[in-house]
Amino acid sequence: MPGAMRDGDREHRPEADLLWASSEGQVTNLGVFVLAAFTFWLVVPVLWAVYRYVRTACHRYELTDQRLLVRSGVIVKQLESLELYRVKDLQVVGTFLQSLFGRGRVVVLSTDATAPKLLINAVANPDGVANQIREAVERRRTAKGIRAIDY
Repeated sequence: MPGAMRDGDREHRPEADLLWASSEGQVTNLGVFVLAAFTFWLVVPVLWAVYRYVRTACHRYELTDQRLLVRSGVIVKQLESLELYRVKDLQVVGTFLQSLFGRGRVVVLSTDATAPKLLINAVANPDGVANQIREAVERRRTAKGIRAIDY
């Protein structure tokens, strides 16, 4: 039957819907790139700049309808997962250099034991990202029937 799900299709279905994904902006490595450009005849600064580029490119942020995921690592991969209903507050900050390039930081404060303060660094349109996270948090709390009580 068209549209019917077979048993083999279940393993290919994503656990959650992806709402937003981005990598950390290379603007965080600008100082390293400038140093490597001025000292290009030296091998170590150039190799360091290449490593920083690859490390930053491998640092990904993903927002699903259930979690905020941070994937990092070049050789050894690491995954940090934050349940959206645990998010307490969001802050948008940024350095002068990041704001020149339209980037910024979103700081996510939560009740999570492993990541009470999660930094989403150098992402484009940080205000829009923070609003998207805030909306996803509210939808998730509503879906789970969770209310925050401050005392």
